[in-house]
Amino acid sequence: MTDTASPPRNANIKWGAALELELAFMDDTHQEFIDLLVKTQTANDEDLVDCFDAMVQHTIEHFGAEDRWMRDTQFSSGNCHTLQHNVVLQVMQEGLRRGRDHSDLDLLREMAKELGIWFPQHAQSMDAALALHLRRVAYDQATGEVRNPDELPKSQIHGCGGSSCS
Repeated sequence: MTDTASPPRNANIKWGAALELELAFMDDTHQEFIDLLVKTQTANDEDLVDCFDAMVQHTIEHFGAEDRWMRDTQFSSGNCHTLQHNVVLQVMQEGLRRGRDHSDLDLLREMAKELGIWFPQHAQSMDAALALHLRRVAYDQATGEVRNPDELPKSQIHGCGGSSCS
């Protein structure tokens, strides 16, 4: 009998202080994403598609929530933060389709590796700017209430809201 299990794999990302944004609801969502990404990166071949699928399903909700928070607090829905969400999610969904339909496990592994490189930069720039904005306006993500409406921008924020974006 032959052992068909794939060799152990390592993750290129882990949750830690460098990724924390000091906004509990955003940090919780990010930690869940990292946990799913690590599980995907370290999955054996038999579990890889299911792990990637779970990560995609989480990401649909994760990005949807962040996009809603931006709309609720006048971070323009046409900004580069939302655009990046759309592009990354579209690529993830296409990868999942190819993983399912064509058993392209190498593609899923490469995508999981690249997500581990992309996510810290995204979190530390675009999400950090959003977290600062949400704290400033005292946004309640459960109700959508802005508790400090005087802190809302006078017009929608364009770009990503950070200093690296115009």
